[in-house]
Amino acid sequence: MFKYFKEIIKYTGIILFIILLVMPTMAGLNPAGQRALAVFVLVLSLWVSHVLPLSVTSLLGIALLPLLNVMSIEYTFSLFGSKAIFFILGALILASGLYQTGLGSRLAFKIISFSGSSPLKLLYGILFTAAFLSLIMPEHAVAALLFPIVLEIAVSLDLKRLESNYGKLLFLTMAWGTVIGGITTYLGGARNLLAVGLLEKHYGISIGFFEWIKYSWPLPFLLLIVFAVIIDKFAEIDIQDTSRSLEKLKAESEAKGDFSKAEKKLILILGAVVCSWLFLSNLINIAITALLGGVLVVAFKVVAWQEVEAYVNWGVILMYGGAVVVASSLVETGVTDWMADRFFSQLELAPFLFIVLLAVFTSILTEGVSNVASVAVILPVAFSAAEAYSLNPVLLTLSVALSGGLAFLLPMGTPPNAIAFSSGYYQIKDALKWGLLLKIIGWLIYILVARFYWPLIGLEIFI
Repeated sequence: MFKYFKEIIKYTGIILFIILLVMPTMAGLNPAGQRALAVFVLVLSLWVSHVLPLSVTSLLGIALLPLLNVMSIEYTFSLFGSKAIFFILGALILASGLYQTGLGSRLAFKIISFSGSSPLKLLYGILFTAAFLSLIMPEHAVAALLFPIVLEIAVSLDLKRLESNYGKLLFLTMAWGTVIGGITTYLGGARNLLAVGLLEKHYGISIGFFEWIKYSWPLPFLLLIVFAVIIDKFAEIDIQDTSRSLEKLKAESEAKGDFSKAEKKLILILGAVVCSWLFLSNLINIAITALLGGVLVVAFKVVAWQEVEAYVNWGVILMYGGAVVVASSLVETGVTDWMADRFFSQLELAPFLFIVLLAVFTSILTEGVSNVASVAVILPVAFSAAEAYSLNPVLLTLSVALSGGLAFLLPMGTPPNAIAFSSGYYQIKDALKWGLLLKIIGWLIYILVARFYWPLIGLEIFI
């Protein structure tokens, strides 16, 4: 079934790509923008259909943009140097240290020991740990921290890549736990602070740290419960118990004895990096800290560079980098503004339905464009409509920012998804299966929160 779906997606993308290239420029778009849209449609269809490896598809997108005169070759290539790319690179180097030194094995043993022999409890432990940590630090930093630990658990259970359903669940649970938790506070993602900054700039209204939590908490809380129920009732867990992993990790930890010099060095480096992520992110960007941590891991001989090269999934770096370049081309050429304006200006809707569609559109857009870019593009459009509909700008800000964080489908949607995908334990179709359901349920929960909870605590829909 999925095979035919992939074929349909592939050929639809190719046909639309050709049509967009040869047809007259659509009203409101410039020629470069229409060609950028054509490249995005083609690349997205190839990503979803997986006709080519994801990294190769991304490289195709990078090559097509200057070839079709969307942007200059120098500027196109410079966009690959996104801070998100270098954060992922630094995070994976740090993760290699955890994996190669065996410190990750010790941490995995601690986590898995709390679950006993229950595979379900282990998944819950990863899910709620990821969500909780994302309350106090950036969600992609949490994914980077947990990734080598989850990988160690998967290896200790002898789970086969792309075959084990439990292996797929381990990494999807890790990624989606961080995504869900990351929308709860300012610390979980930059899009939240960006949205509040735009609100203050346009209206002089600010939302405090705890005030944001008061508005946001029902959405992640209910979504976590729903995801936990889905795992319990519907997900196919194809292992009986985790006691084998527990025994194996315990034996490895005992065999190691006291912490080695490499492990002690790594603890100090990781401690410094995590403290920087927690307390100094306003002074030092977390991407810089991640890179410095990666450099220190090699410089202090925690791991050899050859070990890093063997561990890091370089294809994911290329895939995510290409996604950033293609998505940036949409922003640079005005396509995202055109999409938002065309989508909303043509509609005459009831005000609340407008808010709902605004959230849905943002949530869809963030799968192909970074959630920060999605918020930056959509929120000004929302503010321009606020006066016409007499809508509360605070409610619009929350709607765009919270829905912009719900990226569950594609690895290029958010760094946690890319980091989890780098494990090689699941394919895009596996993420689509449960991710689409989570996204739809997220929309329904958002509608209930916006319609009933926010007015209950004084956040009215209209002003």
